[in-house]
Amino acid sequence: MVSDTVIVGVLTFIGTGLVTAAGLWQWQRTQAREARAAFRARRVEALGEVWEALSDLEERQRTAMSGQAGSAVPGRSGMREVNLLLLRSSPFLRPDEQDWAQAFAQRVVEIDALVRAGVLNDRPDDDLWWETTERVPPAAHVAGRAACELMELRAKLGDRYAAVMRGDHE
Repeated sequence: MVSDTVIVGVLTFIGTGLVTAAGLWQWQRTQAREARAAFRARRVEALGEVWEALSDLEERQRTAMSGQAGSAVPGRSGMREVNLLLLRSSPFLRPDEQDWAQAFAQRVVEIDALVRAGVLNDRPDDDLWWETTERVPPAAHVAGRAACELMELRAKLGDRYAAVMRGDHE
């Protein structure tokens, strides 16, 4: 028969193996949880950077349209900045967020081009809607539709950013 010493040795070996496996499993779970937390933190940071860049682009454009001294037209340089930021942030942004951000920047540049081209100069105060936050019905003109789309995109991005900040959305 098998001696008690051998049985104790085998049980000790099996117990040590089980404890080691449980420790390794727990360590892997901890590593995965820390990686998720780091990714989420970087995602929140990336969304914040994109939100700030888009807000700055729109603010610069609105300031330039109001004719304040020292204001520069955002145009291509603003789009370039946003596009580079989107490229850097792409691993942390979802495809719909990237699409929304790209469309947002495009609408700002589109409105800028239309207003500067004089498309809206039928009446003296026709471009006043863009200098303020006044809502223009989509059927008013092309720039009005772009402005409505811009407002919808701002709301979508703002809602998503707020949800991610609250932890309601991955």
